[in-house]
Amino acid sequence: MSFLIKFAHQWIAGEDMEDAIERARKANSSGSGAIINFLGEHIRDKEEAQVNKNENLRILEAIKDNRINSTLSIKLTQLGLGMDYDLCLSNVEEIVGQAASDDIFVWIDMESSTYTHDTIEIYLSILKKYKNAGIALQSNLLRSENDARRIASSGGIIRLVKGAYNENSDVAYLSRSEVTVNFSKIMGYLFYRVPFFAIATHDERLIYEAIEANKAHQKKIEFQMLLGVREELKKELVNKGLTVVDYIPYGKKWLPYSLRRIRERKQNILLIFRSILDI
Repeated sequence: MSFLIKFAHQWIAGEDMEDAIERARKANSSGSGAIINFLGEHIRDKEEAQVNKNENLRILEAIKDNRINSTLSIKLTQLGLGMDYDLCLSNVEEIVGQAASDDIFVWIDMESSTYTHDTIEIYLSILKKYKNAGIALQSNLLRSENDARRIASSGGIIRLVKGAYNENSDVAYLSRSEVTVNFSKIMGYLFYRVPFFAIATHDERLIYEAIEANKAHQKKIEFQMLLGVREELKKELVNKGLTVVDYIPYGKKWLPYSLRRIRERKQNILLIFRSILDI
């Protein structure tokens, strides 16, 4: 277990919020922004949703008080989605509303396809009142191109990711090449339709495709990558004057997140082992 914890700590800031704030400060000092995420999902009762909401409000306070260049990322099943839609909507609205008062942006993470519809509905509902929020879309899902069009036409802000959840062929592309092609297709659409979006991938081909495309479009884009992955690439992009953001999760529920990172890209295993062994 101690080895697993050391393995996970390449991706996880630690178990406490203060660990995440420190990692965010370190990212800022290297020229990168940060996204702080409190780990946890699929709660069992309303009391747990309340605890999680309060922790996210505490993150906002810490970002403001420490003057950290950071946004907040939230998972909706952590706040009641799947158990009580209205409770989740209320919790998200409170978090995003407080973030708006603190001039902090909030990203809504996307979870498995079971929750895609409700996650988008909650986001679009929040967007009618607050503009300081964006949503992740997964290029592995068949529906995501249409979702991107709907969200863009509503003035929403998208973080484009490949997707890290096991899905069936009736809802998702299963081959890496198909997922990559769809990512490129949606990214191309966003360049034409929105003033700002985030590219959340470690795939250099897609990153440099975006850099090349933006020479013509001149849009505001940012490159988001996981804590502890592709550090040299991050430095390279920062040195080019590009906006780079570290996704910094923390908390005791690190195992499911870590397993998804391994499943998402087998190359991550090699990258992490090299970091642990310093080779």
